[in-house]
Amino acid sequence: MALRLTILYVGPRCPQDLASAEPHLFIITCVNTPDEIKFLKQRPDIVLMDPFVHDANVDPEKFRSWFESSRDHNFKFSPAIFVIVPEETKKGVRLSVMASGADQVVDWPLDTREIDVKAKGVIDKLHLEQTLFSKTASLEKTFGYLDRFKRELKTVKDELLEDKSNLNTALKQIHQMSQERRRLKQILLEIKTQMAADMEGFGHILYALIRQRVELNRGHGERVGKIACFIATKMGLSQKQLEDLAKAAMLHEIGLLFLSKEYSCEKMPGLGGADQDPDISSSVYDEAMMVQFPVKGAELLSHCRGFEKAAAIIRCLNENVDGTGYPDGLKRRHIPLASRILAAADELETLRENNGAFGIQDLLSGLEPIIGRRLDPQVAGWLEKYAVLHLGGDTLNVRGVGVEQLKPGMILSATLFTRTGTKLLPAGQTLTQQAIDKIIQYHRAYPVDETVYIKV
Repeated sequence: MALRLTILYVGPRCPQDLASAEPHLFIITCVNTPDEIKFLKQRPDIVLMDPFVHDANVDPEKFRSWFESSRDHNFKFSPAIFVIVPEETKKGVRLSVMASGADQVVDWPLDTREIDVKAKGVIDKLHLEQTLFSKTASLEKTFGYLDRFKRELKTVKDELLEDKSNLNTALKQIHQMSQERRRLKQILLEIKTQMAADMEGFGHILYALIRQRVELNRGHGERVGKIACFIATKMGLSQKQLEDLAKAAMLHEIGLLFLSKEYSCEKMPGLGGADQDPDISSSVYDEAMMVQFPVKGAELLSHCRGFEKAAAIIRCLNENVDGTGYPDGLKRRHIPLASRILAAADELETLRENNGAFGIQDLLSGLEPIIGRRLDPQVAGWLEKYAVLHLGGDTLNVRGVGVEQLKPGMILSATLFTRTGTKLLPAGQTLTQQAIDKIIQYHRAYPVDETVYIKV
């Protein structure tokens, strides 16, 4: 299909016959000079110049002037320049016109076929220029992106180098801090070790004072601590709680150091609890001190670092589970468990020390009246088991059996409690079938101790 070309004719004669002859091929606009091309709104495909219309010997400089004027426009792509020459124009002149900047030379009179054929090459050239322009613009845009990426990459690289430097500095600081932390930890460990040694030494000093001044039986605090730790272990106290309880047992009589010098050791009662009523002749101060000595001792120890929890245990030593004790009249579970354990251990050891001729059965009988009044029944159950297992129970030929192994005729060697502290049967009770049924009935709702101690 033939192209329909837009032609701008520059010259004094407008070839209207060309337009009228082939209207489907050409759209012709005529101007007198090439300067007028800058006023056009639409780019022509071909600028058809006719410089030889009056003069066959045109100066080549005039060609160049015309060509420059024809390219002074606002179009992105310059239109092709065709120069009309007379048919008899010599080859040299034709070459001179082409050398001056013309794209094609056509003969006068004009031949539409010649223009059409030569225009195809021009159009192809235009398409190539347009493609080249598009590719060049795209390439320039790509290079612009590439330059921007290079700049950004350089910025990121500089930031990474700075971050790397900061990281290296931070790692060095962390390494130094780690070394300092290890050093401080070592110092802290040494301080803790020294403090523990100092506390232990301080505890030994206090205990030595207690033994020298108030203990009627040397080693009382150590034996109380052994009993208390046995019960506490069975009742699930932690290792730290056991340590605090052992300290409290060793130092539970420290408040007795506040007694007056006239109040001799021989005048001291059994120190078996707040409910005892010692019949002694002493000052009102000393009588009050015998009741309140755990509070005074706890107040003294509370100012010693590392003995605060032991002091809290000792303070409630003379509290009774029925609420008749000192200093606050606390009842049952309101009394700290460690204090209840310490009170039970102190009662057993004091009873044993004050009654050297007592056998194991006498000890158990001596504990019976104060269980539920001064002593927590649940703690007392483990206290009796300790007495059976460690204080001559072998002479009673005691053995432990399970609830399902109980038979009529068996004799309990220790009081039987439920795990909630309810007393079921006293020590020395001979089991009947009715008693065994009672034990089994309670065991279903409120489990009793796993082991029941009986006489063989």
